[in-house]
Amino acid sequence: MDTLSLFNVPVHDLSAPALRGLFRSWLRENGQRTVVTPNPEFLLQARRDAAFRGLLGRADLSLPDGVGLRYASAALAERPLAHRHTGVDTLDLLAALCAEDGKSLLLFGGEGGRAEQAAEALRTRHPGLDVAAYDPGPLAWTPAGLDVPPETVEAIQRRAPAVLAVALGQGKQERFIFDHLPALPSVRIAIGVGGALDMLSGALPRAPEAWRRAGLEWLWRLRLEPRRIGRIARAVVVFPAAAAGEAFRRRRFLKACRAVARLLFSPQA
Repeated sequence: MDTLSLFNVPVHDLSAPALRGLFRSWLRENGQRTVVTPNPEFLLQARRDAAFRGLLGRADLSLPDGVGLRYASAALAERPLAHRHTGVDTLDLLAALCAEDGKSLLLFGGEGGRAEQAAEALRTRHPGLDVAAYDPGPLAWTPAGLDVPPETVEAIQRRAPAVLAVALGQGKQERFIFDHLPALPSVRIAIGVGGALDMLSGALPRAPEAWRRAGLEWLWRLRLEPRRIGRIARAVVVFPAAAAGEAFRRRRFLKACRAVARLLFSPQA
């Protein structure tokens, strides 16, 4: 896999067909694989949090989720990322492969019953899919780490999913996966999916295709949830500023400006 490093976090650059083939092979193997989906907020946290950065670095696959990573790669690497994969699209792909191969999928987490609503939407989209939802309730951080009751892990063990999609929010979902995957032998692929269940459940309508192709999901999300303005500002203001500062530190600021300008005038999906 082609790999770029952004703020010391590896990011893999795969086409959609290559990703499908990789997931299919993993589902048919006996090993356990972990997938993270870094976006600008992930990388900002990774800059200041070595433990979180270490978790991202341990993943078998790191899929760029967010157009900001394409522009950051243009500024900081020798070439920009050619592909990006949203959490919604990646989870839908895994659901399709599970339906084709007779594998089971468990949606873990989410808010307000959204996991079950997302599961129902995936059943409709992929007939024959064996998908279930499980809400563990609030999981709190403690000085020792994420507090996960034993019965929560036991509930996943009883369901024995092949794919575990964890929607606990940034940081919590990655910590849960790496701490508890060894105790879940049925799981072939564990992935953190962030807010993908909000979109799949219909609780939040997804941005139109034209907006997604233009990289304007953030503007669509701001329109739907103005209260997220702080998080969105970190992604569209703080993160680009951090990338520009890093380019300046590396004495490649002008080169970075030219590379980003080229990308702006020749955007890719």
